[in-house]
Amino acid sequence: MKLNITGRQMEVTKGIQQYIRKRFGKWSTFLGSDTEVHVTMKVEGYRHQVEVTAQHGPYTIAAKQTTKDMYSAIDLLVEKAGQQLARQHDRLLRKSGPTPVPKEVLTAPVRPSRETAPAGRIAEVEAWSGKPMTSEEAALQMKGSKQPYMVFEEVHSGQLSVIIRRKDGNFKLIVKE
Repeated sequence: MKLNITGRQMEVTKGIQQYIRKRFGKWSTFLGSDTEVHVTMKVEGYRHQVEVTAQHGPYTIAAKQTTKDMYSAIDLLVEKAGQQLARQHDRLLRKSGPTPVPKEVLTAPVRPSRETAPAGRIAEVEAWSGKPMTSEEAALQMKGSKQPYMVFEEVHSGQLSVIIRRKDGNFKLIVKE
């Protein structure tokens, strides 16, 4: 993937270039090495506008985003264009046969945007269906995983407990009194 970054009536700093390359970097697994992605940025007063265009097979990906902050405009643009790329990638795969790639890979935000998710609100809900186990079984399972914590149902009492991996390698067990 060839990434071209252009600034209209503004200078594109190295920090912004690195941020754009980081955000659009995950696209390289879905776009060929000969695909050109054009990112154009423009500032008009307090409005920061970012546009992207890319040719992916028979499809064209095009998106535009305007906000008060350049970094949030880039974040929102990557999510919007990533959704387009995921849809088009699924269409191509349906024609060719293999299973599609999960859309979360392309649309997952790197950092939360202040405009889309105000602080203090539930931003994500995760379903949990775990088997009841003892705290020793939970500790053994934590040793084999890289997760920082695990929620489990205690076999004997039926209550929810949390086991946390400490920095020294040991575990902390939190139970309700």
